[in-house]
Amino acid sequence: MSGLFSPGKCLTPALLVIFACAPQIEIVKLYEDRSVNDGPYEKILVVGIATDVDERRRLETLLTENLNAGNNEAVAAYKMRGLTPTVLQDDIDSAASEAGADAILVTHIVSVDKQVEFEEGRTEVLFECRGGDPADYFLYDQKVLKLPDSVLIAHTVVAVTSLYDAASNARAWTIQSTCFDKESMDQVLQEEARAIVRQLKIDDLIN
Repeated sequence: MSGLFSPGKCLTPALLVIFACAPQIEIVKLYEDRSVNDGPYEKILVVGIATDVDERRRLETLLTENLNAGNNEAVAAYKMRGLTPTVLQDDIDSAASEAGADAILVTHIVSVDKQVEFEEGRTEVLFECRGGDPADYFLYDQKVLKLPDSVLIAHTVVAVTSLYDAASNARAWTIQSTCFDKESMDQVLQEEARAIVRQLKIDDLIN
């Protein structure tokens, strides 16, 4: 399948931007060519590209689960060709043929920004009125509360996802999805997978 990872010519650049209130995801449609296939795809090979092999496995698993939750049949590429840091074109071609896939979904984690903020612990003094007899209303017990140090982590991740027609090798659709300020990378991958599959359904590319 030649040109699977090449950007090609964008027919409809930046078609739309979608902001979801919760989860916090921004989606920009970069490309769409309805002449490639005018009907929904049903059997999809899912390919993840990430610098970390565990992230690749998790991404492919989550995308596959979200796709299979609808009326689609999806398979993760790593389950057919193993888990490697790099994804070879020949492996994708042979896996798609073996799976009988009519489409190939490729999601590439292109940017990961991790912000770490250290918050020093502090001590608070709490006062509580004793109550009881009238004279006691002017007496207070003192309690010292020590708050520990804390570390706040925020991940912002950009992914680019393309859908290819397996029969013609043509690219049908590309979006860029950005997930903001998630505490863990796994939260990011979960939100990304849901957003990608949701947009595929909105665009009538899957069932």
